[in-house]
Order: sequence, then C-alpha cells, then structure tokens
Amino acid sequence: MKNLKDVNSALFESYELEINPFPAAAAGIDIEDKSKLYVPDGWKNRVEEYISFLTTGRGPKAFPIIGKYGSGKTVLLKYLKGYFQEKGIYPFLFDNPGLQFYDLANFLMREIGRHEFAKSLWELAKPHIKKPAQRTLIPMSFSEWLSPLSKKAERESKAIELQKIIKNKLSVTTDEEIAYRLSLIVVEAGIKPYFEYRDFVVGGKGALVAEKEEAPYFKALLKTLSLIYNVKGIAFLIDEFEEVALYKRMPAKRKAHEYLATLRRLINLSEEENLWLALAMPPEAADSTQKLDQALWERLTTEGQYKFELNPLELEEAKGLLIWWLDRARPEESKKKGTLFPFPETIIDYLKDPELRYPRPLVRIGFSILAEAINRKEKCPFPEDFTREIIENNYPSQKP
Repeated sequence: MKNLKDVNSALFESYELEINPFPAAAAGIDIEDKSKLYVPDGWKNRVEEYISFLTTGRGPKAFPIIGKYGSGKTVLLKYLKGYFQEKGIYPFLFDNPGLQFYDLANFLMREIGRHEFAKSLWELAKPHIKKPAQRTLIPMSFSEWLSPLSKKAERESKAIELQKIIKNKLSVTTDEEIAYRLSLIVVEAGIKPYFEYRDFVVGGKGALVAEKEEAPYFKALLKTLSLIYNVKGIAFLIDEFEEVALYKRMPAKRKAHEYLATLRRLINLSEEENLWLALAMPPEAADSTQKLDQALWERLTTEGQYKFELNPLELEEAKGLLIWWLDRARPEESKKKGTLFPFPETIIDYLKDPELRYPRPLVRIGFSILAEAINRKEKCPFPEDFTREIIENNYPSQKP
C-alpha cells in the first residue's frame, strides 16, 4: 500500500492537485454556501422561472424535484436553501422525515431547539408582558424570568398571560388552545429544556399539539417562525421524503394514507401561507404519488407545469462539474485552475452516453482515473487510451 504522504506528493508535483478531490464513495458534498456549489446555469434559470411564476400565482408554492439517485437532487436543495435565504425566506432542510404530520413538526422544532424557540418567542412577547413591581436598571433576561416558575401554579399563571399575548398581540393564531400550547413551550423551558418526540404526538400525555388541531397548530408555528426570524416566509426543502412514496416500501394502506395526508396538509398550508415546498424524489416515487392521488399531484406540480426533472448534464455541464471538483484541490498558485488537467481534453468525448453524465457517475469516474493514474505513475495529461479504459472498467455497459 502506498504511503499517503507519497501519494499526496505525487498529486501535488505531477498533477497540480493537493488531494484526490473526488470522494471515493461518490457521496454528497458537505458545502452549505450556495455560491460555492456547482449548479449548472440551466438549473439556476429554471429555479428563477419556477419561483417567479409561483410567487405571482394563487396556487401552492410547491414543486417536486425528480431525479434518479446521484442526479443532483440534494445539491439542488442546498442551492435552493441559499436562494431562499437571499429572498428573505427562511429555509429548513429536512432529511428523510417521517410519514406523519407531527413527524415534520418534531423534526422542525427539534432542529431549532426548545430553549432557542422559547427564548425567541418570549422576546417577541416581552414588550407586552406585565412589568414587575420593582423596576431594575438592567432588563430582565429570559433565564431570570423563568427562575421563579418552579411551581405549576406559577407556570400556569404566566402561561395564561402569554396565551393572551400570543393570540391578541402577536396574532399568530386566533385559537386559544393553540396559543396556550405555544405558551407552554415558553413557561416550561426551565423544567423541559429539550423537545421530545412525544411532545408532538397528538393525544399523548403532555403533547404540545391539541388533538385535531395539527394543521392550525402548524400554521401558527409558521407565523411564529416568520416573526422570530423576521422573514417574509418559510421554505421546507424535503430530501428523501420519496422513501415513503414507493409502493414496495408501503406494505400497508395506512402508510399510503399517512403519506398522502401529510402531503395534502403541506400543500394546503403552502396555498394559504407563505410556505414554499420543494420535495426531492426519484422517478418511481413521482409515478407512485401520481397514481395514488392524481388530483394531489396536479396541485403539487401546478397541473404538470412545474416539476423539476433532473436529466443527464450536457457535455459542457459535465466538463464544468469535473473542473469544479479539480479546482477544489488546486494549489492556490496553480495555473491549471479552470482546466481539466491532468485529464485529457478529450475525456468529454468518452462521456457521450447520457448515463455517464449524471453527477454521481462523473465523480466516480474522476476518482477512479486519478487513483489508478497514481498507482500506474501515469504522466499527464493522461493518455486517451488510459482514460477510456478506466471509464469502461467502471461502466462496462456504457462503453464510450
């Protein structure tokens, strides 16, 4: 086995790369900054088109992202996360949430954190909270406000005060029960600093969601979050929600019903509130969802007009992706930035099969070529025959 130091030295000296930038498993990338992601211009233009149209329309602000595994769905969701932030929409990226509506509430609130949510809601309510008889020069902190609430009777008194503020002053809900449940999150933050899954299971002991009030409760959450983050709206970017939509993974009708009920509620909220939805799913899941409920699918896609289908990259886009990965590992002073070096320029000629031009196969090809070139001590730019051989070995059924 080669010494890692020797491998890196060979990369740096011969190939002008500090490391092999392509991940061996062709896994997702850990970049959150939208500007640093590689997103083809064609995708960016379609995002602009979709958002522009759906902003002015009266229907749901929602669309599916449809693509096979490795086609770039997660990268597009990360791009959308940054895009919405720039537009004054606060995005939440959900990774494989559960089927039921309260699963989403649980995922959302646990990501924010109980103390953070409670403190932020208290800050909104603070101007309306009754001032203590003894005034102090230093404003009271949230922790100081919580400290006297060790007894249930004291918490109940403050909860009722907050309930009225949430309903009448903050106007996040007109429902007294929902306002009260939100106030409990605040007054109980001292004794329950973390959210638990059971907090959002309707009907459970101590649940924070009133029975048969899931949708109005979620609407109140959305309004509260918009106030907390001082934004125009909220975006839910849901990755791997498609797992539940495949027939083979739905052994019971109940699962299909739960999936459709959750999707329907989200679409309803998107229509009523400034909630944006982008749901990533493979083609099989899209077909299954459409078969399960054609009318719901029509609403999700605006009668089929807006479904973001991820097809193989164009040749120039594939070239751009390979260069993007290579540039991530270039030395700062390298003059090879923006080029395919050490790959031959003709590598694009071997990627004419569309199946090779999805992001994941391209990453796998890039990793394999560099790893084998180091092993064989290939001179660069790499010979065309060598490059072709590695591609054929990785994808024998798609020979260039």
